[in-house]
Amino acid sequence: MKGDRDSIAELSALTEALVLEHRAEEERYRAILEGQPVARRREEGLSWSPVKVVRAGFTVGGRPSLELVADAGQPGAFRTGSAVQLTSDDAKGEKVTQRGIVRWARGLEAEVVLDGGELPEQVVHRTWVLDARFDERSFQEMAKALSEVLNAGRDGKSSRLATLREVVLGYARPEPTDPEPYVHPALNPSQCAAVGHALTAAEVTTVHGPPGTGKTTTLVQLVKALVRRGEKVLCSAPSNAAVDLMVERLGSVGLKVVRIGHPMRIDPAVVDRSLDRLVEADPDHKQVKAYRRQAEEAAREAEKRVRTFRADQRNARREAYAEARSLRKEANRLESFLAERAVDGAEVICCTLVGAADRTLSGRRFGTAVLDEAGQALEPAAWIPIRSADRVVLAGDAAQLPPTVKHSGAIKAGLGISLLEKAIGRDRNVHLLDTQYRMHADIMAFPNARFYEGRLVAHTAVADRTLGALPPLTFIDTAGRGWDEERASPEADTTGRSHASIHNPEEAQFTVDRVREILAAHPQASVGVIAPYRAQVTLLEDLLHSERSASEGRLSIQTVDGFQGQERDIMVIGLTRSNADGTVGFLAEYRRMNVAMTRARMHLLVIGDSATLGSDDFYAAFTAHCEASGAYRSCWEWA
Repeated sequence: MKGDRDSIAELSALTEALVLEHRAEEERYRAILEGQPVARRREEGLSWSPVKVVRAGFTVGGRPSLELVADAGQPGAFRTGSAVQLTSDDAKGEKVTQRGIVRWARGLEAEVVLDGGELPEQVVHRTWVLDARFDERSFQEMAKALSEVLNAGRDGKSSRLATLREVVLGYARPEPTDPEPYVHPALNPSQCAAVGHALTAAEVTTVHGPPGTGKTTTLVQLVKALVRRGEKVLCSAPSNAAVDLMVERLGSVGLKVVRIGHPMRIDPAVVDRSLDRLVEADPDHKQVKAYRRQAEEAAREAEKRVRTFRADQRNARREAYAEARSLRKEANRLESFLAERAVDGAEVICCTLVGAADRTLSGRRFGTAVLDEAGQALEPAAWIPIRSADRVVLAGDAAQLPPTVKHSGAIKAGLGISLLEKAIGRDRNVHLLDTQYRMHADIMAFPNARFYEGRLVAHTAVADRTLGALPPLTFIDTAGRGWDEERASPEADTTGRSHASIHNPEEAQFTVDRVREILAAHPQASVGVIAPYRAQVTLLEDLLHSERSASEGRLSIQTVDGFQGQERDIMVIGLTRSNADGTVGFLAEYRRMNVAMTRARMHLLVIGDSATLGSDDFYAAFTAHCEASGAYRSCWEWA
């Protein structure tokens, strides 16, 4: 590292950036929820009101839940996994607030699973307002992790976390080790080398996995090897979807996996491996159910309304509430014991980065923490699981989607740079997976040159694989047709930054015509259609509505972010931008285009206006590449 900067200064600046991001996000929600009346919030799809509770009970795992019906609001405003809060005025006019997660929602009905273990008193007799809410737990856990990392070793005592901090950030050299020879019939030489180094590296291994290079396959074999030698492994990722994929793959090779996380955010395909479900399956859980059943009976007795209350009736209600609380406390105590027992019996624990702060994992140590999709993780979040481990494996691709950061000051301060990107840039034991198994070699060629220094090779199984006479790569140039873009209201991209929502009706129709030709010629192929702007995606969805309905899932239309981690036989990308100024907007976020271009297996079709795109070096180079390789065509051929 250059200059006088050290790890403490770097992480202190990161802490300040996190504060900026936290305040900006908090203020955004506050402005929405406190600055607007309920009627306005209902119009914007942020609130339902008035809301009545039609049933109160408990879910698997003993979490209190409420089934709700709203009189007014937008159907579909809330969905499974939405963070929400319920507010109501009590008899004294004071606000009562409950926070939770939406379990399911249909029309103006929903079930909300509450945080905490208690049902509010008189819950079914109150009128509530249901609002979307800012879930600040993530920021709290990230700030706590940063504080621990910053202060590690500052008392003069030896600290494993301090060692990891210095090595991972590049301020100390990794301890030299001899790579362990590793061979596996399912892995290629670069994958085997990555596993071998990760098995012996004392502090950090960085597995750089470009699209289609079998990163997940490599990590599964690594984790299996770590477990075989007696380690308990913590596997983590920024998103629930990435965690659930790891759970599925690790379970398929026979490992004992426990998935920690809110059951409403876990894929049904792996929910049987969730901690809640495993606890429920424990034979001793029947006693938990008995306690909760008795608690519900006591609560129902207390909830009964009478016309007038005598002193003995008030005392009886108070005692019933107290009995219900006592029974719930005993149920929670027993359930916590069963959860500890389930975690003790696991070989691998899987959770999101923030999920690694779950109280069930408090005080536990892991031999290795494996962070998948680390290129999309905010660095403060990445430190949450690292705190609990002796070593760390960072896996992902810094040339794909970056972390989501919304505050411009936080971006400038470095919050948008992932720990994986730092580890690759600072050469922290980096191992590139160099063989990709997804794309035809011609589809791979341009991203390979631009993002991976030409180091990738296409496996023989896919290098020449095509769909009949359909060429692997085509760029159709719309220059000169006068298909100008049109602006609508502003929209925010996944970083939260506002962009003018843009659509291009003529390009959209041209794209639809090409998609219909492809579907007719290749009815069994899976087809993905990408547009960079939500307005263009909506237009394409409307135009291809009947085709999507008839495709049985083979045709999908999304923004770039929606296709992250996915692949299709055919990908069609409409770049949308066409203007006299040569403005490309956030098409200049090239990592998103890398994601878009590398989803295709056998055919990639890109449609765009070279007169507009040519002002940008990236797109000018892509156009030149297509011309040189015979992949260039003009839309005038279809005139």
